[in-house]
Amino acid sequence: MEIFHKLFASLLGLVYHCFDRLVIQGHLPLLTRPDNIVYFFREVKGIYPITKQALAHRTQEYQRWVEGYARNHHIPLVWPDPEMKKRGIRKEDVVRPYLKAMERRQQFGVYFIFKSMEVGPTFRAVVPRYPTQDPNYRLIYRISSRYTHFYFYLRDPVLGPLVMTVGSFLPFQSTYILNAHDYIAGNSSAAGSASVRTIMLSCRSPIRKPCRPSPIVSAPG
Repeated sequence: MEIFHKLFASLLGLVYHCFDRLVIQGHLPLLTRPDNIVYFFREVKGIYPITKQALAHRTQEYQRWVEGYARNHHIPLVWPDPEMKKRGIRKEDVVRPYLKAMERRQQFGVYFIFKSMEVGPTFRAVVPRYPTQDPNYRLIYRISSRYTHFYFYLRDPVLGPLVMTVGSFLPFQSTYILNAHDYIAGNSSAAGSASVRTIMLSCRSPIRKPCRPSPIVSAPG
């Protein structure tokens, strides 16, 4: 945070004393652009032409892998109950007992998986409107579509409890959500530092909202 402030101080009107929720997006560089997709299928996997079925096959393989992983490790893999929202039940409320059980066993890893149907980036293979010299040629477009996403709830020895969301269709975009309070608490506890934990707790609000910013320069006008 100090380095960020040093670099962009002239552009900032406020600063956080600590982070509450961190969101990190990740992706596989080879699967982010249409030409990368063509290279991956044709050169790496030896699949050509790149059809709709070829693209969908990667999704089916990944979904079967997740289902097998959950089954072999006795991890719940479910769709959220539609009644949860009406009853004011959050996903965190559902998975909390599984996290506590893992903490009691002093284990790390995935302890719950939610499935969700959401919009995300993906690719579409289209036959050209006009004939080409290569009859197997396909146009590969990057589009947004609705498909299954997996929410992996896991416990990490360094980062603490976090959620990893992975889209089940190319480019398999992933998002990592973690609570900085848990991270700071875990590291300060391991280091025997009470002062770090005290600072972390002082940043909490009684109704569990994100940390409020403190002004470092006066607002214009």
